[in-house]
Amino acid sequence: MQEMNGTEHRELEYEYESWGEKQYAKVWIQIGAYESDGNICVEFYSEDNGGMVPVIRATEDFATPLKKNQAFLHDRMANEIDLAFLKKYGLGELTGEVGRCGIRTCPVFEFNEEVLKELDPEGYRRFEEVHSRENREPVQEMPDSVKTLDYHWELGEDTICLYVASYAYEGGLAVQMYSREDENEEWDTFADLTVNLSGYCLEPDEAFISGDCSKDKVNLIKDYGLGEVIGKGRSGYGQYSLVKFNLEKLAEYDLVGVSKYCRENGIELEEKQAKKQMEPKR
Repeated sequence: MQEMNGTEHRELEYEYESWGEKQYAKVWIQIGAYESDGNICVEFYSEDNGGMVPVIRATEDFATPLKKNQAFLHDRMANEIDLAFLKKYGLGELTGEVGRCGIRTCPVFEFNEEVLKELDPEGYRRFEEVHSRENREPVQEMPDSVKTLDYHWELGEDTICLYVASYAYEGGLAVQMYSREDENEEWDTFADLTVNLSGYCLEPDEAFISGDCSKDKVNLIKDYGLGEVIGKGRSGYGQYSLVKFNLEKLAEYDLVGVSKYCRENGIELEEKQAKKQMEPKR
């Protein structure tokens, strides 16, 4: 047993791969709830230098209300080894539904209530408090399509989509561009639209544009009304355009990513941007 937040937790053996070899770690579960939708949040911790450190967050926050004990399983957990770990300890099972966050999809996982209560009773009680006070609406189906943009640049033209997140360092606005060769293929990283420059204090809706093909990227932003250039910044010998983004317009291309970023920064999007949906698994 291991004590976390004043409560004893049963240890679990977590198997993972590192450099192609199987490794094992003793982990403890911590249960909470996402304030945005009341869904359950599940994380695993291990001991390091006498303290508890997070190993992996098993769930993802898409700001879409689900049934009690259901959550979006983080995409890095949706593999054979980690699913076997969840099954080994009777933690739950996949429902067969899939949630979308921009271009990324995550399966819906239904946790076993009795097992969670046994592993972290205090954490589960806190989850129930948050879950019960939410005004929860039925989940609606999400369209299959991703809204795309035509990107004209020095090497031709590509169809892209956008992925919005925040930088790990200082939490500023991060926007990535994704593309794919064929509509039946998965979206893959194409380029960074923004870049994180240190030494600048920006507003939450501002970001510098990546120096690679920056003129073409600024034209893309202008063509689709994503924002406007309001200044310049420097890093080393490079000069970067500073853009004030229109977050409502950006949300048309990654609603969940923008919504999540806005919640983290205390920004309210217009009500018309508030719906998050799901799609049936094919």
